[in-house]
Amino acid sequence: MVARGSSMSTMPWTGSGTTRTATSRTTRRTRRPTLLWIDDFEPGLEMYRAMFEGLGFRVFTASSGETGLQLAALHYIDIVVTDYEMPNMNGEAVALGVKALNPNTPVILFSGSTLVSHRTLQAVDECCDKAGSRDRLLATIHALLQKKRRPALQPPPVTHASDHGQRTVA
Repeated sequence: MVARGSSMSTMPWTGSGTTRTATSRTTRRTRRPTLLWIDDFEPGLEMYRAMFEGLGFRVFTASSGETGLQLAALHYIDIVVTDYEMPNMNGEAVALGVKALNPNTPVILFSGSTLVSHRTLQAVDECCDKAGSRDRLLATIHALLQKKRRPALQPPPVTHASDHGQRTVA
């Protein structure tokens, strides 16, 4: 099983925080979003790690769901990308484990399988086809990062009388 973290090279990226090299789960202020990539196909892990580090992400990799959940428990992870068909622990079990650790961590199911159950699709935030466009995958990651950050930036909605089924007469 492989579990790798990225090197700490400086890459321009959105975000305002200080870079820290600590590896505790509480380390949330990094300049680069952190991905956890879980797939039992190790050559693919290396390719995606190199590609997404080149795009400015910090990337941890794991070749099993068990190792991936251990990394998710030890490090602050912005997004988890997981394969579906893996031995011992499939993508659904990984997604449920990640959500048990932190319900706010988005999980992308990244699979070429056509046998993904409806229950699995409900456990993940998004699904991308391995045979699909890398631009689509990157757009999905960016959209989930924006969605994750958005609630902290927006004030709660103001309720109006009409929201409660009442009419306001002037």
